[in-house]
Amino acid sequence: MNIKDIKNNVSVALVGLAALCFTACADDATLLGGSLHPDNPNPQQTSQADYDGILNKIYGNLALTGLTGPHGSSDLPSDIDEGMSVFVRVMWYANELPSDEVLCAWLSDAGVPEFNRGTWGDNHALLRGFYYRCMFGITMCNYFLDTAPSSLDEYSYKVAEVRFMRALYYYYMMDMFGNPPFITRVSSEAPTQASRQEIFSYIESELKDIIGEGDGGSAQLADKRVKYGRVDKVAAYMLLSRMYLNAEVYTGQARWDDARTYAKRAIDSDYELNTTPMNGYNAYQLLFMGDNDTNGAQKEIVFPVLFDGELTQSWGGVFLTAGMENAADMAAYPTGIPANWGGIRAKKYFVEKWFPTFNVPEGTPADLIKAGADDRCLFMTQGHELEINTEDKFEEGYGYVKFLNTHADGTQTHNAEHTDYDFPLFRLAEAYLTYAEADARLNSGNVSATGLEYIKDLRQRAHANTNISQFSLQDIEDEWSREFGFEGRRRMDMVRFGNFTGVRRIWIGGTAAGGTLSAYRSLFPLPSSDLTANKNLKQNPGY
Repeated sequence: MNIKDIKNNVSVALVGLAALCFTACADDATLLGGSLHPDNPNPQQTSQADYDGILNKIYGNLALTGLTGPHGSSDLPSDIDEGMSVFVRVMWYANELPSDEVLCAWLSDAGVPEFNRGTWGDNHALLRGFYYRCMFGITMCNYFLDTAPSSLDEYSYKVAEVRFMRALYYYYMMDMFGNPPFITRVSSEAPTQASRQEIFSYIESELKDIIGEGDGGSAQLADKRVKYGRVDKVAAYMLLSRMYLNAEVYTGQARWDDARTYAKRAIDSDYELNTTPMNGYNAYQLLFMGDNDTNGAQKEIVFPVLFDGELTQSWGGVFLTAGMENAADMAAYPTGIPANWGGIRAKKYFVEKWFPTFNVPEGTPADLIKAGADDRCLFMTQGHELEINTEDKFEEGYGYVKFLNTHADGTQTHNAEHTDYDFPLFRLAEAYLTYAEADARLNSGNVSATGLEYIKDLRQRAHANTNISQFSLQDIEDEWSREFGFEGRRRMDMVRFGNFTGVRRIWIGGTAAGGTLSAYRSLFPLPSSDLTANKNLKQNPGY
C-alpha cells in the first residue's frame, strides 16, 4: 500500500465495500448494529470489498469525515453535523479547552462555550460527534477483521494494524467516556457496556498479542516502520506506555514500572528525537510544519494523522493554524495559510510555565523564543493582552503559534486553504517524559539519573536550561505542558496529576473569575441518543 493511497481522499473512500452501508445509517442505533450487518449489503455498492480501501479508510477516519474532502457525503448519520465529528479537532477541543492551556473565542460554534466553561452535558454536539466517530472506526475494524481474506497482500501486517487501530479507538473511548459500549464483531445485536477495567485489559491483551507477547494468532506488527503513516511495534509500545502511565486513573492500580518498561523500548527503537534545524527553523518547530513528513521530523513522529492540502482536505487540520492568529498576527508572523480565524489563545497558566512572574515582553514567537530561552515558547504577544476578561475577544490572551503550514525546505504548500502538516498523535518525546515520570513515581518523587537525562535531552533540543540536578513531579507536569502544549493531551495529564477538577481556573462556570470542575467531570458523558438507542448502557455518574 503506497502512502499516497493513505493520504488520498478518493482512495480512503470505501470503494466497493458491500457491508458497510454508509447511506443506510439513518440513526445512531444503525451505526452500532442493524444496517452494518454483513448479511445486509447496500445495493448501491458493488459486491466486492476493497480491503486496502477499507484499511485506508480506517486510518483516514482520524482525519476525514466523509467520502468527499473537506466535507460532503458524511460517514455518520445526517443528524450529526459533519464538522463536529472530525477526530483530531474534537479530541483536541475536549482535552484542551477545559484545561489550564487554552480558551476559544468561537462562542457561536456549538459545543465550544460548554468546553470553555465546563458545562457540557449528555447532548453535547461535539462529544456526540467524537463518540460516533470512534464507534464508526471500531465498526470498520470489526468488518475488516471479520471478513478480510488471508490472500490479501501483507495480510498479517494489515490484520495487526487494524487490531492496533481498534485498540486505539477503544483507548480514546476508555479515556474520555470511561465505560463505553464494547463489541469486536459486526453484529445486529446492540453492544454491551464494558467497564474501564475491562476495556483496559482488552487493549493491553490486544497490543501485547500484536507485538508478539500474547498467545492469540500470528498477526504481528512490523518491527519498524513499513511506510510513514502506518503503525509498527513502536506505536504499540507508545500506546501501552501511555496507558500504563494512566493506569491508576483507569483501573485504580498503578503500573509505573510497566510504563517505564515500554517507554524504554520505544526510546531504544530506530526512532529518534529530531535535533537538526533546517533553514532557520529550530528542530522543535519542524515537528509541526507542513513538510514534517520529510524535513527530519518524521524520524521522531511514530504515528501521525495524515493531512495534505490537496489529497487529504479536512477542516480538522486547518483550525490549528488559522485559529491561532488574526490578520495582524499573520502580517507579523505568517503561518503559511491565508485564513486567520483568530479564536484559540493561551490561558495565563500556560504562559506561567515560562514566565512565572508574568514579565512577558511584546513580540512575535521569534522574539518570545529568545525571551523565554526555550524554542517551545511560541507565543504571539504583540497586539495581545495576558488577561482574558472577555471570553470571545481573541486579543485577550496570548496566541500560541505552534502549527505552521510553511515548508521548511522552501517548497510551496499544496493548497492555499488546507494544511499539509501531519498531526503527531504519538511522537518519541512522549516516551522520554513517560519514563521520567514513571521513574520519579517509583522513587518517592525523585527522578533517577537516567530519567533526568531524558528530561535534559528534551530541554537541550529546545535550547532550554539543562543545568538541573533534580526534577520534582510538579516540574515534570510543567514539562509535559511545555513539551506537548496545544497537542491535545493536557486534560489527560491534569487528571493523572489530580488537578483537572477541584482547582479554580478562569472561565470555568462562565465568568472571568472562574470556578472549579466537579470531580465527575474527569469523565465525559455517554450521549443521551445512544442511551436511548441501546438499553444496555448506563450513564456515567453525575450526568
